[in-house]
Amino acid sequence: MKIGERIRRQRKKLGFSLRELGARTDLTAGFLSQLENDQISPSLNSLQSIASALQVPMFYFLDDTRPSPVVRLDDRRKIYFPDSQMGYDLLAPELTRQMMPFLIRMEPGVCRIAQPLAKPTEQWFFVLQGRLQITIGDDTHLLERDDSIYIDGDLLRKFGSASDEELVVICCVTPPVL
Repeated sequence: MKIGERIRRQRKKLGFSLRELGARTDLTAGFLSQLENDQISPSLNSLQSIASALQVPMFYFLDDTRPSPVVRLDDRRKIYFPDSQMGYDLLAPELTRQMMPFLIRMEPGVCRIAQPLAKPTEQWFFVLQGRLQITIGDDTHLLERDDSIYIDGDLLRKFGSASDEELVVICCVTPPVL
């Protein structure tokens, strides 16, 4: 099933019209219609806004749950956004558990402003490669390789790559709402 079909199915399940979903996401009904008909691809911010409004994680829009508890490198569900020079790899076989682990990859110098999530979360980040600059509330931290941080998700303001190499971070979010 394609992203547009999954958006339409969840929107209808919640009883939202295209205009209602548009009002909840600051996107136009026309844009959402094109998206649901797979005529365009969403940006990272658009997909996250839609997922939040539809009360599902972004990974919900990808293919179905895997039957095995093992997630092989070549079988990971991935969301990559060339326009934002970053992407996510889901490291769990399903989204029905209490925790959502994923890998974040960001090109050098890329920064991501955190979007409000559908519910409060706890988040843990572990730096595998590069340097992570992360702003929590009013405090900014620089994490090096093998450093980690555990935060209340509603305090996350922004994060990004603070080095000249690709940033690779493992992140776990509970509950799985990203």
